[in-house]
Amino acid sequence: MVKKPVRAHVKPKVKPKPHWKAAVKPKAAAPKISKSLGASVGLRSAAKVGIGGSTDIGSLLIVMGLSFAIACFAVAVVPARSVPWRPAAIFVSERQFDLTVVGFALLATGLTLFCIKGF
Repeated sequence: MVKKPVRAHVKPKVKPKPHWKAAVKPKAAAPKISKSLGASVGLRSAAKVGIGGSTDIGSLLIVMGLSFAIACFAVAVVPARSVPWRPAAIFVSERQFDLTVVGFALLATGLTLFCIKGF
């Protein structure tokens, strides 16, 4: 049997630290905002529009109506035999037609609001 020669671990060389220190950057002063007509109008319009860009709840109603319509269609499409929990299977089997009608009503309402709003 041939033994491999034992090799000592090589330590990395220590780099010398720089003798100079990094210059401290001066902090920038906060910009001064003057009261002018343009700044006040811009702030008012930004506050009026809001984060989402809409001021009324019409968009929220459209999105919620369409999402509930999709949920109703999703529950109505599931066959009752594939639902493992018996009370839920009974609900699905008895309410498939009702959920389909509610889904169509919500879909029609959402699309009507979408068309009226004029997006």
